[in-house]
Amino acid sequence: MIRFITLTAVLLWAGTGFAQTTLSLEQAYDQAKAHNALNKVRSLEQRAAEKVLWQNIALGLPSVNAGGQYTDNIELPALFFDIDGDGTINKLQFGTRYTSVGNLSINQLVFDGSYLIALFATDVLRNQASLNKEKTEIEVRQQTAQFYHLAIILAENELVLAENLKQAQSTANQMTVMASEGLAELESVDQVRLVSRQIEANLSSIRQQKIIATKMLLLTCGLPLDGATTLSTSLEQLMASAVAGENLLQAKFNPEQHVDYRVLAAGRLGQSLLYKNELISFLPKVYAGYGLNRQFVSEDANVWNPNGNSANSVVFQSWNVSAQLPLFASGRRIFKAQESRIKVEQLDEMLELTKNSITLQYLQAKAEFENAFNTYRLQVDNVSIAKRLKDKARVKFLEGVSSSLDYSQTETQYQQTVAAMLASANETLNKRIALEKVLGMYNTSKPN
Repeated sequence: MIRFITLTAVLLWAGTGFAQTTLSLEQAYDQAKAHNALNKVRSLEQRAAEKVLWQNIALGLPSVNAGGQYTDNIELPALFFDIDGDGTINKLQFGTRYTSVGNLSINQLVFDGSYLIALFATDVLRNQASLNKEKTEIEVRQQTAQFYHLAIILAENELVLAENLKQAQSTANQMTVMASEGLAELESVDQVRLVSRQIEANLSSIRQQKIIATKMLLLTCGLPLDGATTLSTSLEQLMASAVAGENLLQAKFNPEQHVDYRVLAAGRLGQSLLYKNELISFLPKVYAGYGLNRQFVSEDANVWNPNGNSANSVVFQSWNVSAQLPLFASGRRIFKAQESRIKVEQLDEMLELTKNSITLQYLQAKAEFENAFNTYRLQVDNVSIAKRLKDKARVKFLEGVSSSLDYSQTETQYQQTVAAMLASANETLNKRIALEKVLGMYNTSKPN
């Protein structure tokens, strides 16, 4: 189903003249929410829970049954006894050959405490399905962001390495010309070529990683893996959102809004309903019913013909009320109720533990985001410094003032600094998403 929807969308895009799909981060979020396989499964679970609710509601509604019967009494039953008291046994047959009976019955549950508890429990089940769907959507959103961030970071690294490779190859060509004229040593040429080869190897690795990261993003979004997709949100835009995310450090935090807490709270409510169901099982169950019957008899096969031989009909009806009261069950229900109460107490303890655990998660996520952001700022400054050193070392090397080893070291240092800066940027973006998650910013429903 997911692939069918995706294929339809691709065909529509193709029909409008687009040869390539552009995907911003927000569009990736929307695609993942609508087409991610796990999100689709949770949506189906939620729909199934709705059906279970209506099933339980239907148990308390009146049930109406209609039936009928047609009988051909080939041989009528007989009684044998002495009618005249003369000692002779007489045979007496009674009835008509053909009979037909039609009936209508209505049954209604008047009172059953377990039915009421079942309705509340089904509503809890529906709420749990909704919370599971919400939790999955939050996790999928986080995965989408992480893969998008990684793909953009790798693309940026690719651009930097491509520019470095171009410059290194240009330097190698210049050094080759200088060596041919006796103005440079061959060892220096080899050193520059070695730097160029290393950059080329790194560039090839980065390109492969970018392909894999993009494929993982497409898979998370439920899009075709072989589709041509351009990610339109730039690194500058992503980092601008990270800068704006500094406000998260002063955001109000409520652990009870976290989806994990609400999932456990829903489970605790379900367990408390089981406890109440055990208690209410001591109450009686009351049912009411009504029955309407009509019987036709005749010596003719068409038993419903009022003008037939010995034809007749009769209507009879009744209503009833019944009750069941459990009196003794060896104490089993009492112990079961006590067990349910203990489980409720266990979940109360788990709720408090989860609340404290989520609070610690928030403090950790807040500290990690703040640290990652500060580290990123330092790494940006380091890249500027490393680039100045690299450019200056290249000029000195071409002028013959410094050695090829100095040039190689500054080039390697620059690549490492850029890689560290990009890794820090990726860490900052991911830590921001993690902080937003623990703050409950992506919750789609209100806490109970």
